[in-house]
Amino acid sequence: MGLGAPEIILIIVAFGILSVFAVIFPIWGYKAGSVRKIGAVPGLLLGLFLNFIGIIIVYSSPKIENINPFSFPPQSSADELQKFKQLLDSGAMTEAEYNNQKARILNSGYK
Repeated sequence: MGLGAPEIILIIVAFGILSVFAVIFPIWGYKAGSVRKIGAVPGLLLGLFLNFIGIIIVYSSPKIENINPFSFPPQSSADELQKFKQLLDSGAMTEAEYNNQKARILNSGYK
């Protein structure tokens, strides 16, 4: 008594499903880990060896905070006033424009 066609088809389908999951979980772990502090390679390895539990571990790690490298530090009101005073002294702005900017800065919420 050998294996018949239904048994062979069932075995092929079972191995096909297992092989799909063997590929999906590592890729999922890699992608999820790349945006988290755990990292892409550990995410891949957790997805490969622990499957769904590994993905849960990857998602439990904190996300990487995006820091904008082009952001400028906030300027204080004194810095702003000093900048406009230099423009006034150099003649690039009039006294009325300076007073307008000064009133705007002092009345706004600059720190």
